[in-house]
Amino acid sequence: MPRIEAEERQFSLLLALVDTRAGVTKHELFERVAGYQDQRPGDALERMFERDKDALRELGIVIDVVQPPGDDSNHDARYRVLDGVLGDPAELQFDADERELLDLALRVWHEGGLTEEAQRAALKLRADPEFRGGLPLERTPGRTEPAAVLQPRQRPRESAFQALKRAADRGREVVFDYLKPGERTPRTRTVQPWATVLFRGRWMLVGHDLGAEDTRTFLMQRIVSPVRDRAPKRPFHAPADAASAALAKLEEIWRTATVGVQAVPGSDADIRLRHRPGTVEEDGLLVIHHADRHLLADELAGFGADIAVVWPEEQRELVRQRLERIRDLHVDRIAA
Repeated sequence: MPRIEAEERQFSLLLALVDTRAGVTKHELFERVAGYQDQRPGDALERMFERDKDALRELGIVIDVVQPPGDDSNHDARYRVLDGVLGDPAELQFDADERELLDLALRVWHEGGLTEEAQRAALKLRADPEFRGGLPLERTPGRTEPAAVLQPRQRPRESAFQALKRAADRGREVVFDYLKPGERTPRTRTVQPWATVLFRGRWMLVGHDLGAEDTRTFLMQRIVSPVRDRAPKRPFHAPADAASAALAKLEEIWRTATVGVQAVPGSDADIRLRHRPGTVEEDGLLVIHHADRHLLADELAGFGADIAVVWPEEQRELVRQRLERIRDLHVDRIAA
């Protein structure tokens, strides 16, 4: 499996702790939490667990430890996050539209713009059932204090956002290199940008592709070069409904495109996928919605042996290819 960063591991631990009422033992956490599963039992794993608990506590998370009567060994102690610790205060409630706005605001907030208190609030919102899985987990380069574990901000791989937004506002064409899934070499695209849209946590550009002579939607994280803008040969005007039409089309794709996944019960994959928007359980499988099979394949491959794609065959093959590439990379390193 790919290496799990400390921030991601700590968030997985938090999810496991809030997903139980009775509490979970260390042994159960070591089997469920991404980042613990691939570690050998021993003192190093125990120290990692203690560091992760301390990091969550310093972020304001209250971890309750239930000790069985007469047992001082800590082996059978059960850990949980107390009910109500992560939830909103009774006088502070958010409706669906307000949660969407909070999600959006945290996604585009610039690095360093959140106070320590705001970072704690963002962590609690991510773990709350109403928000779970919706808010982005980001690392802040150059900062190691626990309060900086979560830094919601615009993702570095979407650094094209500002250039694209500015060009769209000014009516200028843009030129960039774009790498489509399955292709080894990026292709240069020249686009009349109409709008930048956020769809389920991912920024996209909607515009007229001059090479294809058609409307296209580009995922910003697949732009692999700086964005250059230039004056158009003739002025262009974006359709008034460009953004809403693109979002409606993406929503329709997301609604109809599904994948059947079998997840190890109680695993990190099981918890995360169950809380993915729109996920339902049918015949023992988690039925997951998506708008891009390649992005979903990247996500599912990260769960390793904790999941198996049952259908469709095309999605299973995409995940298998990614896992084989990871295997081959490690074989090459061992051989070296």
